[in-house]
Amino acid sequence: MYAVLAIVIGIILYGLTYRFYVKWVDKNVMMVDPSRATPAHVYMDGIEFFPSNKYVLFGFQWKSIAALGPVLGPILAVQWGWLPAFLWILFGTIFIGWIHDYGSMMVSVRSEGASFGPITYELISPRARTILLWYILWYIVLVLSAFTNVVSGLLNTIPQSPIPVLITTLIGVIAGFLTYKFKVNIVITTIVAIIVMYIGVYLGLLLPFKIDLGVWTIDFWMWMVLLFCFLGAVLPIWVFIQPINYLSFYLVYFGVIGIIIGTFSGIAYSAPPVTKFFDPTVTLSGPLWPMLFVTVACGAISGWHSLIGSSITSKQLDNEADGSMVAGGAMIAEGIMALVALTTAAILAPDIAIGNIKAGKTAANFVTGGSTLLNIIGVPIDLAKTYTTIMLIILAITIMHIGLRITRLILSELAGPRLRGVLKNKYVAAIIVMVIVWIVTSPKTGAAFAYLWGTFGGANQLMAGLALMIITLWLLREKRRTVFTSIPMFFMIITTISALIYLSYSGITGYMADPTRIGLGIAAAINIILIILAIVMVVEGYKAYRRIKLVAK
Repeated sequence: MYAVLAIVIGIILYGLTYRFYVKWVDKNVMMVDPSRATPAHVYMDGIEFFPSNKYVLFGFQWKSIAALGPVLGPILAVQWGWLPAFLWILFGTIFIGWIHDYGSMMVSVRSEGASFGPITYELISPRARTILLWYILWYIVLVLSAFTNVVSGLLNTIPQSPIPVLITTLIGVIAGFLTYKFKVNIVITTIVAIIVMYIGVYLGLLLPFKIDLGVWTIDFWMWMVLLFCFLGAVLPIWVFIQPINYLSFYLVYFGVIGIIIGTFSGIAYSAPPVTKFFDPTVTLSGPLWPMLFVTVACGAISGWHSLIGSSITSKQLDNEADGSMVAGGAMIAEGIMALVALTTAAILAPDIAIGNIKAGKTAANFVTGGSTLLNIIGVPIDLAKTYTTIMLIILAITIMHIGLRITRLILSELAGPRLRGVLKNKYVAAIIVMVIVWIVTSPKTGAAFAYLWGTFGGANQLMAGLALMIITLWLLREKRRTVFTSIPMFFMIITTISALIYLSYSGITGYMADPTRIGLGIAAAINIILIILAIVMVVEGYKAYRRIKLVAK
């Protein structure tokens, strides 16, 4: 199959989905009202609540949801062949992904900007709120661990990457102050910032940064990554997270567009359409069902998106009419990126693509395939490799700081009377989460990347199923159609609980075979905890369903 066909088919179907399905749901199910004041205006405080330009917010939303999931997930899925991954990315996004993202944000908007914790308290029960918060806490620890593993490895092995990442961070902070404090035109700020970021990419080639601390080298980079996250977790949104994520959108998506253009050269897929349903020597992550659907992760649907939409973006939405573009449109754009990522691996010789996966170098497939396609359109190969590496790093760290911010808030909410005073301190709460992530991730104590990715994917997709349950219950209470969210909800919950059971068994047996792998044992334990929490949450959701139906009668 020609690579360009996969991309073009995806873009056409996604375009039709946005033009007809998204707009229809926007009008007939969510019933948006452009005249209704959004929480960004009602509760504007300049820190969490503030109305944002819809194009800025779209860029922020996309970059805040688009991390390593829609890149490394589809690349890992090549182990089952390119066709199963292609179909799941395509139809998962069309029928599940975008409505999950859009519904999560709009339910929060209609709930005065409340996050899922307070919404669950009101809609289901106080017990369900506590359960959900514990679930989200451990789920995000897995997200941070999986991404820290990849980013620290890239910063260590690609010395051309640290300088561009540092420059992108600094220019993002400066752009935030120029836009919000000095009221500089956003167009001018954006253009200047993009130019500086690309100069930074070139400087990375001229000023490679390599450090050798022996066995502590990777740990050094892990703590540098976690320090970046710490700043995002404790500083106001407009100072750090929003401007950096907004500007990173351009850095990443220009690269995506360049890779897409490269597919028009006529390059074809080398990977087979299908391999095996389950063969431990080929399908390293496990059987196609349920593991494909958690391995692809954010490329089709992601629970992470529901947290971004309900916790952050909903507080910045200027007008309800912007919601379908900001949330639904951003998920569709992520679906395109997932198809691009799948292509970067599918064009490689199967022994190279699978060999990198077996060696734990999944990111190398994106760098090799992506730089090949950029080179076709005239980008020098060394610059192309640096650029694709930076794309991966930016994709990860620009959601990791949000993840740490959310977890330190949750930790303070869950603290008992004795610890509440300590954990209400945002610095202490953030540092505690950072230490837990380091223990799970460090090569001295951590789980292997393949396992970390699978367990992150399972937790991530199960979070999406729980989010769909919350959206469905809200729609039921409001007497709206629920079929569009209830069917995806059942599929996601059943599939991902099955995946987590499989991963729990794999983790326990792996730890028993080698007790020095403490991180593997911790990750397996977290999986079991998440399964229990999810089952209890589903039971609470069913009770709420019966109660809402009774009231409706």
